[in-house]
Amino acid sequence: MKKIKKKIIFVSLIVIFSVLIDQASKIVAFIQKDKIGDGIQILDFFNIVYVENRGISFGIFSSLDASFYLGILSFLISGYIIFIIKLTKEFWEIFGLSLILGGAIGNGLDRVINNYVIDFLDFYFNDYHWPAFNFADSFITVGGVIFFWRIFFKKPLKK
Repeated sequence: MKKIKKKIIFVSLIVIFSVLIDQASKIVAFIQKDKIGDGIQILDFFNIVYVENRGISFGIFSSLDASFYLGILSFLISGYIIFIIKLTKEFWEIFGLSLILGGAIGNGLDRVINNYVIDFLDFYFNDYHWPAFNFADSFITVGGVIFFWRIFFKKPLKK
């Protein structure tokens, strides 16, 4: 019972932290969108921009105006992630899945409440710009890398 309680607390803290960082940063970007304008250069390879993404990753399918339904889908996927977390006992898998869950909830909230996701991080090299993204996208990506790394490179248990 103690292990289950620790697991719930661990997952909850990661998810809450992820959602709070994501939502707070999007609120700041929204409040400052007029000052941001066409972008603010921070480094030679990094701008702060303001983009209302109504599609999925990188604005794909933004013309379909299905952002609300994508938000609902992200909550359904979140339920499945919680189910997988309940099944696993491996620390890094739980950690990776918790980051994915926090990111999915952060973007899902945006989609359901605003009908779009706020993206504001713009990295580039010369004239090539990576599509703008946000902290939720980063949590999903880092969590996915951690989770799949553990799945593909896990040593088999000895009998």
